[in-house]
Amino acid sequence: MLKNSLNWIKKYKIHFIVWALFMLYETVVIGLLFNLYGNPIIYIAHYIVIVSIFYVHANFILAWALRDKTNVIWRLPFIIIIQIILYILLNYSADLILIGLNLIEVKGKHNLDSTFILRNLYRGIYFLGFSTGYYFLSNFLSQRKKTEELEKEKLEKVIQQQKTEQELIIAQNAFLKAQINPHFLFNTLDFIYHKVNMHSEIAGEAVIRLSQMMRYAIDSDEMENTIYLADEIEQVENLIYLYQIRKTNDLNVYFSYTEDVKHLQLIPLVLLTLVENIFKHGDISDDDDIAYINLSILNELLQIQTVNLINHHKVKNTTNSGLNNIHKRLCYAYGNEVSFQYQSIDQHFKANIEIPVKLLKLPI
Repeated sequence: MLKNSLNWIKKYKIHFIVWALFMLYETVVIGLLFNLYGNPIIYIAHYIVIVSIFYVHANFILAWALRDKTNVIWRLPFIIIIQIILYILLNYSADLILIGLNLIEVKGKHNLDSTFILRNLYRGIYFLGFSTGYYFLSNFLSQRKKTEELEKEKLEKVIQQQKTEQELIIAQNAFLKAQINPHFLFNTLDFIYHKVNMHSEIAGEAVIRLSQMMRYAIDSDEMENTIYLADEIEQVENLIYLYQIRKTNDLNVYFSYTEDVKHLQLIPLVLLTLVENIFKHGDISDDDDIAYINLSILNELLQIQTVNLINHHKVKNTTNSGLNNIHKRLCYAYGNEVSFQYQSIDQHFKANIEIPVKLLKLPI
């Protein structure tokens, strides 16, 4: 309880200091000008009324009166008149109590006459004016503080985004420099992940998935001739995820597969190259024209099908080297029994691979 009281006093110490200085100023000036020095209790009683009216007006009354803009024209004058009347009556009541305690000496009866009313009317308006100024100043400072906090938060986000982008660029550059030393690359990516993940889980996830893809691509040279399709499906999902976060999930790509294709063994990087071709040359920003990637088994054939809208701005100088490379590798691995067809039709690019399932269960 005591600790809370001390914290409250500390919070509003400026208010206490200002009021103390103001009371001292008024008391000294009145004493010097009119040679009037009253009992301190008299001053305390009347300043309690003044301070109460001041803060009630600033913290509650004005907020209520100004809340409804349509009714403010009558609410504000009405509530100010009520407060002034209340201020006069409270001061009159305080005087009666002080007279009853023999702290104020009066000749005759202490009446609520015009002189008393006018004197207190002036001071009531005087302090309500200061209270109104305090209200608007407090609101201004509060709004400025909120604006500064929002600007600071926005700046921190921009700085964090720049840091994240820089760290991702570092990861990409690290990969290029680590071609002769993959161990260095993955240590670097692991370091960047732990740094980035503290600030952005999305960026951290991106680094992890990029690391998985790089490891898969590098290890594909050291793998056996084939890999399980489940492994390459995972890397395709990583690739789609990375492209999606770059474009804030605005890409329209649908990737589907049946569970029975996962155990099949295929030469590596076929599926990844097809999907990369979609992102490289396709238009996948159209909500009404979704790119499709589908893997299924039909009539004892593994079918890999892709369909996407063509981005004519990207395909002007294409050589189809990636697709030609897939074709050569498939023919080398599976001979004439493999079928790989692709074509542009109706503004769309379609690719279709068919391989007998029996060939995908045998070592090559």
